[in-house]
Amino acid sequence: MLMRRLLAIFIICFAWNIVYSQSYNSYFHQFEMRANYGLTIPHHTCLKYLIEKNIYIGEINYSIKTDGSESWQHVWRFPELGLGYLMGSLGNINVFGFSQSLYAFYGVPIVETENFIFKYRFGCGLSYISEKFDARANYYNLAFGSYLNAHMHFSILVDYKLPDLPLYLSGGIAYNHFSNGAIETPNLGLNQITGNLGIKYMYSEYNYSLPKRTVPYLYENDFEFSTYYAFSVKENSTYENKKYFINSLICDFASRLNNQRSLGVGLNLIFDPSIKPLLEEDYTGAHNLLRVGVHAMQEVYLTDDLSVIMHLGTYAFNKYKDGKKILVYSKLGVRYTFAERYFANIVLKTHTTTADYIEFGLGFRIN
Repeated sequence: MLMRRLLAIFIICFAWNIVYSQSYNSYFHQFEMRANYGLTIPHHTCLKYLIEKNIYIGEINYSIKTDGSESWQHVWRFPELGLGYLMGSLGNINVFGFSQSLYAFYGVPIVETENFIFKYRFGCGLSYISEKFDARANYYNLAFGSYLNAHMHFSILVDYKLPDLPLYLSGGIAYNHFSNGAIETPNLGLNQITGNLGIKYMYSEYNYSLPKRTVPYLYENDFEFSTYYAFSVKENSTYENKKYFINSLICDFASRLNNQRSLGVGLNLIFDPSIKPLLEEDYTGAHNLLRVGVHAMQEVYLTDDLSVIMHLGTYAFNKYKDGKKILVYSKLGVRYTFAERYFANIVLKTHTTTADYIEFGLGFRIN
């Protein structure tokens, strides 16, 4: 329950920051309605036989089109920042039910003219799934162990403006992922691919015209050190029905390449009690619960305060090896910086396609 509340609080703060704090100078409000049709992808064999139908999704979005009043808006070619609500089917109404999601998103134009926009959009939020696993009533549902789940979104869209009207016809393809990050099991999650059509209305006191893009200040190759403490809660299996508290200390050393990103390397120290029952007779002491990871990292700066962090690494020390394989791990998350050098982030850690846990962290950086 604590982890779900923290997840909800972080995403609400993230959404507030996107819509209000970062775009207060923009006067261009966008309202969208979009219909999606597609399929749920059975990424596990046990899900293949449960997905009976294609899916339908209705979507309502509100966003702000930035106007170039901040330097980061020029870096990302005047992006849009907004909130979306979607409701749709999941492929089997009796087993999975339906989904309702509220998520924040960030849209980046690839090509934009006065009448045409080709862009990509990504975001994250919370989703309510109407049916979850139940050992007696719904034991086929291995996708969701909880009603409340994380929702990740990515789409590629085309907008075409109608002549002499503040209306755009829109279409594209979208990917949606639902899971709870192993906070409760089972947690196979679901992935969806859809095509969509919609209409967008832009409201403004002024006629919108594409701002003139200027080249912002380029950062020198400054080096920075950052470190943060993170914690998480996870389950190993439904039948064990036990939650484990995981502690991590992460240190990164990176170089700021330009306005958009930093690249670097890092060290990840993890104390993970969840591997104790998996080790069985190989467990000889608390030191077996320590994992030491080394990783390459990238931080992508979306605004002055908001960034996306990505890690790809392997374990230098790891007593437990799933299937006797060397585990590669990855991390993807959102970071909010405050008071210049302090930050909070929420990160999903995975082993290949399997979610390990969602971690919440606080840290600082030194330039």
